[in-house]
Amino acid sequence: MTRLSRSFVILYVVFAVMLAFGLQPAPLQAQGTGTQVVEGIRYGLNAGKTRIVIDLNRKTDFRAFTLADPPRLVIDLPQAEWKIPRSRPVTAGDVIKSYRSGDLDGNLTRIVFDLRKTAVIAGAFVLEKSGTARDRVVIDLSPASENLFRAALERVYGNKTLGGAALSSAPAPVTAPAANSLAAARNEAVARAVPAPETLAPEVPVRKPVTPPPAGRAAERKYVIVLDPGHGGADPGAVADNGMHEKVITLAVARELRRQLEETGRYRVVMTRDRDVQIRLRDRLDMARKERADLFISIHADKIQRRDVRGASIYTLSRTASDAETARLAERENTAGVVAGVDLGSESQEIAGILLDLAMREKMNESSLLARFLEDAFRRKSVRLLPNSHRSAGFAVLKAPDVPSVLIETGFLSNPAEVKLLTSAEFQRRISSAVVDGVDAYFRKIRALQKI
Repeated sequence: MTRLSRSFVILYVVFAVMLAFGLQPAPLQAQGTGTQVVEGIRYGLNAGKTRIVIDLNRKTDFRAFTLADPPRLVIDLPQAEWKIPRSRPVTAGDVIKSYRSGDLDGNLTRIVFDLRKTAVIAGAFVLEKSGTARDRVVIDLSPASENLFRAALERVYGNKTLGGAALSSAPAPVTAPAANSLAAARNEAVARAVPAPETLAPEVPVRKPVTPPPAGRAAERKYVIVLDPGHGGADPGAVADNGMHEKVITLAVARELRRQLEETGRYRVVMTRDRDVQIRLRDRLDMARKERADLFISIHADKIQRRDVRGASIYTLSRTASDAETARLAERENTAGVVAGVDLGSESQEIAGILLDLAMREKMNESSLLARFLEDAFRRKSVRLLPNSHRSAGFAVLKAPDVPSVLIETGFLSNPAEVKLLTSAEFQRRISSAVVDGVDAYFRKIRALQKI
């Protein structure tokens, strides 16, 4: 008998014994079964971003989001088998520390990438196989400040309802499984239930101790400032070429500005939004009036066709826009009681309009005064300004009749250098510090005028 014949006889005997004992031969991994297989995970740099490429044996669905404390990237896939280790340290680049994976209820496989530093998802997409390249899930990460990272926690990329359940009830992240032990990974996932990104409470850095007010100021009330991070929710605002949304930047800047204003001990700060939700423009104004705000500051970022333009600007309400708004307010609220310190309840529409116009002119003058102090502070803090940086427009959020209001365009998302600046923690601190200086100067002036 030849050696080849003996090999066939041995295989036949082994197969017969397995059938006699009711055993089935193990299937070959992902061959002819349609099972999804993770065939590799690769890393690289792409236009300053860290790119993660997950190679798969077939096209797939996915979802991706970030988690905090510590910072992590999470990618969910339909349940998959692995040709590579299910957990491994990562030595490439300075953003990703390691990855680990486990299987979740709902026939899902979760991959958790532990991050060395805070970062945001700048892009997430699927590439179909082409030539020798496999089907791939691609995630781009951009380093980001702590505030920017936390502002983006609620963003979910891909299919939010992957596995048949919305992410609001997402399964828990898993820890690294014991060697080849999926049971350990499942048990750990059940034991460590963590809320989905939408339910994680946003946090800000620990504040410094507040310096007690000087003697004689203990009874002085705190000024109320309403901060309005532009856009939110389904309204992303301007979108940079790298995928960064205006709504994320405005929320990060507003959080840093709130932190610095409250540190002074002189201000009570109210946010129109402190998470990624959409709020109507009129509701933002109503919030300022309800809070009896002393100032309303709306924060935005701009985008235009010219990529070379950069710099901040400060807008107040234009005279033309305020005339139309005055008429509308007088018609709507001439029986609504006190508006802008004017009792309209017993006045005719014509007289109410005149009184309201005078009151709004006063608020517009105060808004322009604030804009002037902000310009001076921006220059002292080396925050680049556009030429003629104090501008007037009919922005809806500037039309609160009771509250001096400004809209700050922090920069241009159409300028790549400015996008990098706007997403940096250092610039967010610097522009916030400039706004605090401008606000301080404004209230010093208001108090001086009130004594005349």
